[in-house]
Amino acid sequence: MRDPAPAPDPSSRSHAGRTEPARVRCSNCGILSRCLPASLNPEQLRVFEESMQRNRLLGAGDHLFRTGDPFHALYAVQSGCLKSYMVDAEGREHVLAFHFVGEIIGVDAIYPERHVSSCVGLAEQNNVCVIPYRTLTRLMQEMPALQAEIMRMMSRYVLTSTAIAGDFSAEERLAAFLVMAAARLRRPGGWSGELNLAMSRQDIANFLRLAPETVSRILARLHKSGLIKADRKRITLVDPEGLGEIAACINPYTRHRP
Repeated sequence: MRDPAPAPDPSSRSHAGRTEPARVRCSNCGILSRCLPASLNPEQLRVFEESMQRNRLLGAGDHLFRTGDPFHALYAVQSGCLKSYMVDAEGREHVLAFHFVGEIIGVDAIYPERHVSSCVGLAEQNNVCVIPYRTLTRLMQEMPALQAEIMRMMSRYVLTSTAIAGDFSAEERLAAFLVMAAARLRRPGGWSGELNLAMSRQDIANFLRLAPETVSRILARLHKSGLIKADRKRITLVDPEGLGEIAACINPYTRHRP
């Protein structure tokens, strides 16, 4: 028996002049190895992709959901980059996370059953796959490999979201951000060392709890020391090892390595 149709998802609100993309089959997706169904066998993958509700295409500034919206689904980033943020009682924005290709959005809304932050597209085009949560929980019971993968992704979410919590210097925070972004953006088959970041330096500074001038000053210092080349939103890691040494105390990918 098929699951009953999910309640209307507030994230499905249409945007004037914007069309929804054709659904991409998981089996033909270029990021399958980095996404939720990566460890499924062909038959399980077929069942999983038939359960996908739709794809969402968002432009820069388009919202996937807003604080207080009911929780109905998780979202897998197929292309682009998004940010989660909240606005406090005084109207100040606080950047909570950036979401790169292959990552899952919405995990923090599972417990309260409402989104506790807003999520907005940063790149010119941001394509996300909608994964109805009620369907996902059923599939997790039927597919242990899927359950293991979602637990792994949730663990990574917690690890990366808490990495900067601590008394670290501004240089350590920024170096760790660059190293961690490179690790999360790395694709199978190698990486050229270039980061084309969709977020502004203001957003990076907000996320790292630094002043924008501090971020600009440290980027200039890292550039002068030969660790990076910075050109607006394009940053090349010239000496990843040297940058990694600065970030080692905060970067969870090295801090917890056996």
